[in-house]
Amino acid sequence: MTDHSTQPETVIRGGHVITSHDEGTFDVGIAAGRVVAIGAPGTVSADNVLDADGCVVMPGGIDPHTHIAWPFASGETGHDDFGSATSRAAAWGTTTVIDFVPGRPGSLLAAAEDRLRQAESSVIDYTLHPVVTDLSAERIPEIAQLIEMGLSSFKVYTTYESRLEVADIRRFIQVASEAGGLPGFHAEHHALLDDALDAIRRSGKTTVPRFPASRPGHTERASIREIAGFAEEFSSPVYIYHVSGMDAFRQVQEARSVGVDMRAETCAHYLVHDDSAYQDEQGWKYVITPPIRSHADQDGLWNAIANGQLNAVASDHCCYSTADKSAGFTDFTAMEPGAPGIASRMPMLWNRGVAAGRISLRQFVDINARIPAETFGLDGKGRIAIGADADIVVWDPNAGWTWRSDDPQTSNGSDYDIYDGLSGVGRPRHTLSRGRPVFGPTAGATTHGQFLRQSIR
Repeated sequence: MTDHSTQPETVIRGGHVITSHDEGTFDVGIAAGRVVAIGAPGTVSADNVLDADGCVVMPGGIDPHTHIAWPFASGETGHDDFGSATSRAAAWGTTTVIDFVPGRPGSLLAAAEDRLRQAESSVIDYTLHPVVTDLSAERIPEIAQLIEMGLSSFKVYTTYESRLEVADIRRFIQVASEAGGLPGFHAEHHALLDDALDAIRRSGKTTVPRFPASRPGHTERASIREIAGFAEEFSSPVYIYHVSGMDAFRQVQEARSVGVDMRAETCAHYLVHDDSAYQDEQGWKYVITPPIRSHADQDGLWNAIANGQLNAVASDHCCYSTADKSAGFTDFTAMEPGAPGIASRMPMLWNRGVAAGRISLRQFVDINARIPAETFGLDGKGRIAIGADADIVVWDPNAGWTWRSDDPQTSNGSDYDIYDGLSGVGRPRHTLSRGRPVFGPTAGATTHGQFLRQSIR
């Protein structure tokens, strides 16, 4: 398979290549940022040769849920920027991120333009989910305008102060879907969360070990059920962020069983940890919403990935420091929920998935690249094929690592890490973004990624 009109500039040679339809030992030729040749070993020539001997050659990872340089409720901002965060992501195999336009009063368009300027320093390609917190008459027309800009996937909170109420959620699904967008949701039922937290407060202190009981799985299930009803009414696709366990996942499956196009992600922390983490003296690290669930929930999510029933595994990265979390060490209600994870997402998925025998190489590529590219309409991404963007990782499956928050090679950018001390195998030898080396021995001076227009299907 060759684009005969273009001479390769770079060839990746000697690796086990996972293409769109096949896998085996192939040469992969790259020119002008795209894949232009896939051939038998020794049949593709180029001046620049990348050695992939003993490695897996696969599409770069897509992280559909990051909060880079995120504004905290405290007024502070996350301890990273698009340059530093995406450099870490690239060093561990991620070649596309989808971040957010933070919700704020006033124009959604102005907020999006500000965020796009921030994102220009990204080392890898990027796009954004606008967060909708206001469905006033002034804001509704801007949803279609954002979709015209290529910002076609959105996020709405069903809880927190920035939430939309039920009638506005229904209206938002109608407006966004009619304009060709993908309405997405942080799905936890606000009234049921209030009820659960009130029960915790009545029965004792709001200490970290009691955090999971304050946000039980049925609150996710109830919110997803409500969203599904509106999605069915308007024949709209919808996206559910951070499915934490089987209560939420079964509701996703129930929605799909009646014809709702419900797309859903889980996150790396739900696949690596279980709720016993909250009993640890450093359990504050794991105060994330929704909470980390049981070991049985973890197994269920891995099975869903193996069965092709989830659309992505995200990091939900937010670069808090220990100081940002410290107010809640003894009271989880005083704590900013979230954790850093942009670098660790892909190696944790590999180590606990492929290396552990839970998923195959093809299933890894599907959940890490192909399916999220299709879910968010990222043309050219998520596959190794003639004409596709040369977002490629040369992955050494035997290279070991021990995750350390104090090691620049493994840091997620914070002074603490929820994966600190874990060991595993699998890491990039080279990471290419549109054919540009952004990690590895041939990586040069920092270069910038490109904004991706989404085309939701």
